[in-house]
Amino acid sequence: MRYLHSIRKRTATLLVILLIVLSPNNSYGQARKLKRIQKIIDKATAGHLVGVAVYIKNSEGNEWIGVAGFQEKETSTPIEAGSIFATGSIGKLYNAVAALKLVEQGQLQLNGKISEYLPEWIISNLPNGKVITVRHLLSNQSGLFNYENDPKLNELYLSGNLKLDTLTHENVLKTFVFDHPATDFPGTKYHYSSTNFMLLAMIMDQVTLQGHAHFLRKEVVHANGFKNTYYKETPPDNLVHHYGDLDKNGTVEDVTMKTVETTNWFIGDDGIYAPITEAAHFLEALMSGRILKKETLDEMTTWNDEQKPDYGLGLMADKSFPYTFLMGHSGRGIGTTTDLFYFPNQKMTVGIFCNTGIRQTSPIIKKEYLRMRTKIVKTLFLF
Repeated sequence: MRYLHSIRKRTATLLVILLIVLSPNNSYGQARKLKRIQKIIDKATAGHLVGVAVYIKNSEGNEWIGVAGFQEKETSTPIEAGSIFATGSIGKLYNAVAALKLVEQGQLQLNGKISEYLPEWIISNLPNGKVITVRHLLSNQSGLFNYENDPKLNELYLSGNLKLDTLTHENVLKTFVFDHPATDFPGTKYHYSSTNFMLLAMIMDQVTLQGHAHFLRKEVVHANGFKNTYYKETPPDNLVHHYGDLDKNGTVEDVTMKTVETTNWFIGDDGIYAPITEAAHFLEALMSGRILKKETLDEMTTWNDEQKPDYGLGLMADKSFPYTFLMGHSGRGIGTTTDLFYFPNQKMTVGIFCNTGIRQTSPIIKKEYLRMRTKIVKTLFLF
């Protein structure tokens, strides 16, 4: 009996030691996970992805940045922690914060009709234009067609016959939005649409003296100390080259010029360039209440569907295994792929920036990115 008791005691002790070692909060466990994530991104960039940067901050405030692959493939210039990426639709998050800043200043009303800010010729040509509010735009519940999904627009762009330097955003509305019927009545259903944020930027242009771009740079970016984040301005240095597979043959080509052209053209729904650390710090500052007032942040994090959250005000959300809950934003472009999320239950921030686009690309490249992302998530949140 004493022998069996001794065996059980030793087994229990070994089990406790094993659980401590494997604990995700244990320093050894953390180091082991980060080493595995580095191997994951090394393998992905040895395949079809050109360059990847990963940012992780745990509940104890410890930061880790892993990089792999190239900032410029042709010269074998490696990705660095400070490399700057075009971030795609993460720009919606920044523009939402700018709009909510204007709400705090009394220059914009969340429940105000967009007809109070935009000219009649726009309102009368939008389905339910007189019903849509600023909140409907921010929450992607306007029911307006997403102009980026118009097949004619995509055909013109990919064929090189669309000249953005002569294409106004008003003409985009006329040509690629006005003729489409509403997807839903405003306020009834979530429908992701970049048209909402284009209109939001137009509204901000009406209520700010120097336009929404100047306001966003001054009040959202510079006021919060982000010196290497740019909006609709090409960074002077350290910008990665961007790669895509537009002909879908499984081989990437340099699409930097197209990526920069579109990033600088977009208003409201894109436009941000940032190194992964600054983008992550922006999200952390936002989530901790250092950028918006508590009541404003509460509005931003009120989800369209509280049971199955998908979107707040310019903020994506999701409840899924194994992380339980996240909020932040993703970006998908022809030459860039970004994911930036905060996990409140774990008090963890995770960013994945890649200078290879998975929009308008071959399935093999898209699968490579999604496989890498899934492996990173499983490594972080599972043993």
